[in-house]
Amino acid sequence: MSTTHPAAAHPTEHAPATKNAAPTAAATKAATAKDAAADQQQLLLLLAADWLNGDRTHSKEIAALTAALTAASAPPSVVDVPYVSQAGSTLSCTMGNWQGEPTSYAYAWCSDGVANGATGATYGVQAGDSGHDLACVVTATNAVGSTVAPMSNAVTIA
Repeated sequence: MSTTHPAAAHPTEHAPATKNAAPTAAATKAATAKDAAADQQQLLLLLAADWLNGDRTHSKEIAALTAALTAASAPPSVVDVPYVSQAGSTLSCTMGNWQGEPTSYAYAWCSDGVANGATGATYGVQAGDSGHDLACVVTATNAVGSTVAPMSNAVTIA
């Protein structure tokens, strides 16, 4: 008995790109949902093919699709906390490392553990910062939601 494997890669449909138009949040969310639906369908086809044939021919593809679908179904999760370094009078905050495919990052600076209103990946040290500990907090966002990382290391301003 011969069984056909539905293992061909699924086509991903995308709206045609326009030269000057950025995709809207709704369009991005719709495209993400369409991609997720196609990935779910492909996963089911591969699982069925392996089950019908009594083998694990598609195990790598199944693992990759499962990981992608799992990552896309939750807000980002932090793997490594952001880190602050100082070069002269400028502090720089890394975004840290994240799972869950973040699409944007927001930075908030803190002085002695309290938000000081400054945002952005870099911070220009002010005269009033002398003797205080500065740190940053990073928020990562994807199509599902946002997650705030723990506060970075603090740098004491001399």
